[in-house]
Amino acid sequence: MKSKVLHVIIIALCAMSVSSCSKDESEKRIEFAKIVESRTSQDLLNDLYVGSDADLEAIARIMNVTPSSIERIRNGETEPTAQFEERIREVSLYYMQNDQSFSKLQSIVDPEYGWFDSILNFPSHHPWWFWSINIILLLILAFATLIAIWPILLEMLIFLIAWIASLICSPGAMQDSYVDSINPTIEQIK
Repeated sequence: MKSKVLHVIIIALCAMSVSSCSKDESEKRIEFAKIVESRTSQDLLNDLYVGSDADLEAIARIMNVTPSSIERIRNGETEPTAQFEERIREVSLYYMQNDQSFSKLQSIVDPEYGWFDSILNFPSHHPWWFWSINIILLLILAFATLIAIWPILLEMLIFLIAWIASLICSPGAMQDSYVDSINPTIEQIK
């Protein structure tokens, strides 16, 4: 009888802790949405600009526009159309929900960058997998020196091939046909 009561109490505590975590998460999302709604498009683009380390092409690929349009809106020379302003808010919300990590934002939103980022930043995005595999291989190497050389060499070869592929197939520079004129679907004169 006591064990049944104990099980019921444990299940109730687990259910309450799970529901409180989801409530905290939903409160964070609501707070992020309020922050994004209260800021101007220019401020949101400036946040993305700082987060990307001044990589206008990456922001332009994410937004599906040209870098010059992003630069003009960011500097306040033009303002975004209503449709593009909604896109800026959507991307900024993703950015805030992903701990303001631009590489995570790129891997989620940028169609050209997703596979490239998963290869290039595998150790930083999945540190437990990377370090677990390396520690296991090093332990095998410590106990069986001759046999364990082959898995480590194989891992090094795989990462070398992935690194070369990421260098060869990296996203190229964007063509910007709106350097001297504004893109009417994206921006408008103040």
